Amino acid sequence: MALGFPFQRIFDAALVMLYPASCRVCGAGIESWRDGVACATCWEEIETAALRERRCGKCALPLPASATASALERLRCGKCEEMAFVAAAACGRYRGALRESVLWLKRRPQLAPRLQELLRASFEQLESADAIDSIVPVPLHPDRAEERTFNQAEVIARALGPGRPLQVDAASLIRVRPTEKHRVGMDARERARTMERAFRVRAPRLIEGRNLLLVDDVMTTASTLHEAAETLLAAGAGSVRVLTIARAVPEFLH
Repeated sequence: MALGFPFQRIFDAALVMLYPASCRVCGAGIESWRDGVACATCWEEIETAALRERRCGKCALPLPASATASALERLRCGKCEEMAFVAAAACGRYRGALRESVLWLKRRPQLAPRLQELLRASFEQLESADAIDSIVPVPLHPDRAEERTFNQAEVIARALGPGRPLQVDAASLIRVRPTEKHRVGMDARERARTMERAFRVRAPRLIEGRNLLLVDDVMTTASTLHEAAETLLAAGAGSVRVLTIARAVPEFLH
């Protein structure tokens, strides 16, 4: 729903009076419908941090402030060179307003307008974004999809679609093996092992030679996105880039 500025203020005032809601991050009152489950102050914290952070040009991992690169190179963390995707972007770290928005999205197929704006801005910053032909959401296994009734990655993909000539391809890539739920404390090797041969492309002709954007809610060790990207490339995709709402960060970088 698009509202003009005066009407939005009236709508927000009515919303606060009739349906008051508290920020799931700090507990303050939410004063605008566009902010979803977090208040404007908590969103501004995410946006400010994202502007200041240096990130790996390939996997979007936040880097120390001391990280440098020549004018001809993109910053790299040095730990993602084997990943099958070309580049990745995220709205910010998996914390605060982004974390609460992801948790909300796992229960309800809703993206706040403010988060949609951040996703589109992150997409525009992605290396060679203009080369992308279609968007592929990371699929759920059928058992999980039946339990949840929707795929949060597809919700994200369709939020990127309006205003762009990009097809959302939610049919070509499927998850053929149920994977163990990633637990806190699992390292990258354990996560990668759980994802082996988890995906299959059932319509190679739809992706052959195409430059794809793979989307999901969170990137942690990137094992899921690597496995999905590798499957797409093996089936003939030209290249794969990645976009997520948030990037989980190791404790030592917090």
